[in-house]
Amino acid sequence: MRPPYLPILPLSKDAADEPYILAFYAIIGVLVLILYGIVGSIYIMKLDPLNSLYFTVQTIATVGFGDIQPITPLQKIFTITLVMGGVALLAYAFTLTITVVTMTVEEIASGAKQRKMIAAYNDHFVLCGYGRVGSAVHKELQKRNIQVVIIEKNKDVVEKELWQDPHVLAIPGDATDENIMIDAGIKRARGVIITTGEDVDNLFITLTAREISPKIWIVTRASKAENVRRLYRSGADKVISPETSGAEDIYFASMEPTIMKITVKHSVEDIRKESEIILKYGCTLENIEYHLPEFTEPLARKVGVSDISQLNRFLTSLENEQSRKKSLENIYESVSGIHSHWISGPNKESLDKVTSQLKKEGILLGINLNEDEIMEVTKKNGRMVEVVLKPEIKITESHGVRDIKEESQIILKHGCTIEDIEYYLPGFHEPLKRKIGLSNNEEMDRFLTKLNQDPERMESLERLYTISGGGIHSHIISGPDTESLRKVETELKTKGFLLGVNLTPAEIKQKITEFGRVSELLVRHRPSELDDKRIIIENGGRILDSKHYLPGLRQVVTRNLYLKDETDLVKCEEEYKKPDARRSLETLSQISRQVHSHTVSARDAKTIMKIVQELTKAGILLGVDLPLDEIWTIVESEKIEEFCIQ
Repeated sequence: MRPPYLPILPLSKDAADEPYILAFYAIIGVLVLILYGIVGSIYIMKLDPLNSLYFTVQTIATVGFGDIQPITPLQKIFTITLVMGGVALLAYAFTLTITVVTMTVEEIASGAKQRKMIAAYNDHFVLCGYGRVGSAVHKELQKRNIQVVIIEKNKDVVEKELWQDPHVLAIPGDATDENIMIDAGIKRARGVIITTGEDVDNLFITLTAREISPKIWIVTRASKAENVRRLYRSGADKVISPETSGAEDIYFASMEPTIMKITVKHSVEDIRKESEIILKYGCTLENIEYHLPEFTEPLARKVGVSDISQLNRFLTSLENEQSRKKSLENIYESVSGIHSHWISGPNKESLDKVTSQLKKEGILLGINLNEDEIMEVTKKNGRMVEVVLKPEIKITESHGVRDIKEESQIILKHGCTIEDIEYYLPGFHEPLKRKIGLSNNEEMDRFLTKLNQDPERMESLERLYTISGGGIHSHIISGPDTESLRKVETELKTKGFLLGVNLTPAEIKQKITEFGRVSELLVRHRPSELDDKRIIIENGGRILDSKHYLPGLRQVVTRNLYLKDETDLVKCEEEYKKPDARRSLETLSQISRQVHSHTVSARDAKTIMKIVQELTKAGILLGVDLPLDEIWTIVESEKIEEFCIQ
């Protein structure tokens, strides 16, 4: 049985094509023999042209029907030469034809044609593994017209999928086999990309590639983070984890030896000239970066232009949409036409030619400059235009209503504006948002004066702060520059107000869990007793509401309370003494098996912990911040008392 892949024999191109050439000559020989027979039959056998052809064919084929016979000695000698020449030539031609057909079938089955094409490749990539990641990397390489040879262990994938595309070169086999790697042209390749799903295979392939070609650039995939270091030690130049990176990242890592960043200066009208220089040498324009003032990171946009048709489409769209062109001109004006590109090329020589011509055209300002160097170049070659966009950040804080003035003074003294405020209400996916637009101390003083003069308004705001994680809220603040925002951030952090900057909703939710001062406390006691409320109030807590759970129906009855001090507690006791209120409360308590919960807020997490400890000592606490399913399990249990925290 033939192995799945045969190594390339060291035959020359002429040697490989020799059977085809000999077969061609054999066919020519047969035709010459037929011509010889026809001419001889006419002049020696004295036959007409049709009978001459008939006699020649039957004699060469050695069928000899006997209807035409040689008579004279010369005719007999002619017939003998025709018979012997026919037997020899036909046998030879037939043998060569069978050989050629067999070789053709073998080529198709074994990939010999592919091997011939691979043998002509130079400066290509060897891609080991054509799975989900490998196929995506292959597409990235194809988009940029980069030559690649694929090594794939699965023979069916190679023969039934890859070999169906005449533009794809692939070898079935194990990339850990040194012969397979050599057949893929690793000694002539520019790099090896390893994308199999098994880190052990990747490790051995890296070792094999490094042993064959010590200086070749190797990029490999790591499925597990703990194997990254091992792969580097085995000889990989770059190790990429697809969990955090995609095919494009693997492509860029592979291209690192032949990729560079150019910083240029030109107008929108010169985009074509610059791009044509880059494309002319087979390079790809990967992205564009605009270096805007007051921004620590450039504004980057992917481009991925590798042929002139893409460039033409883009420039045509600009001409057809003048508003789009005007926007682009405004950006160029903002950066004085100074911007950067990452460009990749087939080899270093191509990149050198691009930079040389850009320099000759007076476009190039620098190569592989960092942000500080780019800013220095900008000062020398352009002017920094103030951008319309204002720097801004989102701050998430935790403080009480009484701290509003101090917080605002920190923000306003650096010339910043408090754009809005967001409160995080329990049970709501989106925050409660209100625009503020506060930019000076006079406005803040007027707001606080009105607040202090209106007790009900003050109480409403305190309640809102209490419900929102016990004082956790966010502001969008804008400033004249990033330095001002940095100073605000530093001072708020020093003061103890700041929880984070530019947090995601999930991160804010986590902060509320960690630093919030609102908890759901599940308790059990008789309705006539107020031990739970008294413990909460006396230890510095506030009761926002009370929830009763109706088993069977699985409905929750919520009563808003907002008890904040002893006075509110006394009022609550007086309400419970009323006959109707007492009957209703006792009925509700009986249905809910004396289980209910309180949403409790406090000035800090320490206070909440103290309340929890006191309720536990009293033997009435069932749980803290329990999921609803867990609460129903407790309420519907026959032995609720077993759930009390000891």
